[in-house]
Amino acid sequence: GKLQIMAQTVLLDLPSEARKKFEQLITELVHQRDVTQSLIDEGVSNSTDFRWLYHLRFQYNPDAEKMTEKLRISLSNAHFFYGFEYLGIGDRLVQTPLTDRAYLTLTQALRFRMGGNPFGPAGTGKTETVKALGAQLGRFVVVMNCDESFDFGAMGRIFCGLCQVGAWGCFDEFNRLEERILSAV
Repeated sequence: GKLQIMAQTVLLDLPSEARKKFEQLITELVHQRDVTQSLIDEGVSNSTDFRWLYHLRFQYNPDAEKMTEKLRISLSNAHFFYGFEYLGIGDRLVQTPLTDRAYLTLTQALRFRMGGNPFGPAGTGKTETVKALGAQLGRFVVVMNCDESFDFGAMGRIFCGLCQVGAWGCFDEFNRLEERILSAV
């Protein structure tokens, strides 16, 4: 089907933007295919089944009065309106079961107006997962690499800026911050 056609097309001599679009579409279609197959294999037939609710779902409501409320994204019992922050064609994260669990955990935290702190060894995709979830929700994600030079004032300015523009802050190497700065955060 479509996946096979795109896989053949991406092998052709394409402009870099077109190639990137095809790569992202292939990645997304493979994930959708795998999720759909697992739902079929597990016999999921009810829209309230957690195995269905466990995945990001996009609902478009053309009758919504506000443009910003036309596209709603849900994961489990957390619901968000799409943020319409488009940053071009970025790299696409391959979604794995671990990515799905991280998305679930982070969206539940956001539902309760809290933040998240993915934890794990260096180079395992924690920052990329946060950025990918932000992209899925149409949010601008600002990544800060924390070091010993961050002080209380710097953190205050960063938080003020994030609040003013409505962006998400992703603090990489958060553990490098001094204890007194962490307590202020």
